[in-house]
Amino acid sequence: MAKKIVFTYNDTEYVLEYTRKAIERMEADGFVVDEIAKKPMTMLPKMFKYAFLANHSELSISKIEEILSLFTDKAGMIEQLSVMYGEAVNTLFGEPVKNAIQWKKVA
Repeated sequence: MAKKIVFTYNDTEYVLEYTRKAIERMEADGFVVDEIAKKPMTMLPKMFKYAFLANHSELSISKIEEILSLFTDKAGMIEQLSVMYGEAVNTLFGEPVKNAIQWKKVA
């Protein structure tokens, strides 16, 4: 998962990214990717919050909300988070390099 968001806030560097586990938690909590365009006021904060799980899970929701409120270009932010989300989901479908198991369809 190459795409990340990096920023500094109060002299602390933050690296936001999605992992498969973060995506699983998002989905378990009711996140539906198709709702991003329909509900940006709901989805952007959720996407932002879950991007902290991989590297900054100890951060409080109130601190995450505070950080989000200070960002400029929130439209660009939701676009980048969407790309990151897509990349994380696509890792599920990547081909294993080592010890790959071949399968075949039998009629």
